[in-house]
Amino acid sequence: MENLNQKPKFAQQFTILMTIFIDATGYAMVIPLLSFYTRSFNLEALGLGILMVTFALSQFIFSPIMGRLSDKYGRRLLLLISISLSSASFLMFTLATSFYILIFSRMFSGMATEISIAQAYMADITTSTERTAGLGKVRAAFSAGVVVGPSIGGFLSGFGYWAPGLIAIGLTLLNLIFVYFFLPEPKRRIIPNQNNAKSSFISNLKNSLKKPLLPSLLFVFFIMTLSFSAIPVLMPFLTFEFFNFNEIQLSLVFIYIGALQLIMQGFLIGRLSEKLGEGLLIIFGLISVLIGMIIMPTIPSLILFFILVAMLSLGSGLVRTAIPGIISKISSEDEQGGFLGVAQSVASFALIPGPLFAGFFFDYFGLRAPFFFSGILLLFAFFMSWYLYFKLRKVENKELFFNQP
Repeated sequence: MENLNQKPKFAQQFTILMTIFIDATGYAMVIPLLSFYTRSFNLEALGLGILMVTFALSQFIFSPIMGRLSDKYGRRLLLLISISLSSASFLMFTLATSFYILIFSRMFSGMATEISIAQAYMADITTSTERTAGLGKVRAAFSAGVVVGPSIGGFLSGFGYWAPGLIAIGLTLLNLIFVYFFLPEPKRRIIPNQNNAKSSFISNLKNSLKKPLLPSLLFVFFIMTLSFSAIPVLMPFLTFEFFNFNEIQLSLVFIYIGALQLIMQGFLIGRLSEKLGEGLLIIFGLISVLIGMIIMPTIPSLILFFILVAMLSLGSGLVRTAIPGIISKISSEDEQGGFLGVAQSVASFALIPGPLFAGFFFDYFGLRAPFFFSGILLLFAFFMSWYLYFKLRKVENKELFFNQP
């Protein structure tokens, strides 16, 4: 009987993971081309910065809204709407004849929040003990798309920017068909009178701040995302200064990062969560990233560099998977989408100042300064993680985890 029940769950998990993989592949095909696209409109770093901020602000605003709406109207419907928004953003990218259209493209892309809805869907179809592993698979599917996307986008860009945009549109349309025909709405316990209409970020944030542990979890999530968001800005400068890397060698570094996170989140996070628990995963992840941040800009050794890159990517993967896992466990079933959306929105908000801080400290204080600044922030998060660890030990298997099946 258990095997019969597992078959539908496997099919649902496979479909949602394929949905995220296809979505991430299209996303990653386009992102590396944005800096070159802005140059075609005679804009350099400022234009790219505007596009980055537009996307981050849009995701910051709409992640909790879409998550809350998925609580009220269903994961499947909101996933279809989100994928449609992605398709519209790729269409604008493909047909952009001005920088303003490109801005609208990034705005629509930010409104599409497939990954937070997919996390809520995965939380719906997994038990409490399976949940962190399930959410890790969602992040792994996204990482796999991030690994595959740039290589496809880079090859197709030789035909013009319209080529990767057109393929991305095709992938999102395939995704729509995939979800419409093969992804059923998960069974959830619907609790009446939960005022689901309040789907703004402020109302969701206020609700989350009233929940035990959620403020501390969101704080650590914000600091980790803020610190790690500096890496894409700093990595080109560090690898050029230390090793004289060119564009192709640098792209291999980012593929290496994506592959490491794929392995961690797809194959290791579930076993580590069962053996250690999410609290220890957060602590170990923060230690790993902290060590990588402090040592990386000080010793120009190629072998050590790749070891430290592994520590950064694996550590951030641990933290950014374990925290949504805890959030899903301490949230009631009709609140999971909203609170996971808040977490995603907090992460999106961290992506706005992160690159700006990295650039500012690099320009005015040198290469080491932004790494050390991130290290100081991570120290605060590290101390908070110990508070979380002991709180989690006290409430484990008690009333706080009222969402367990």
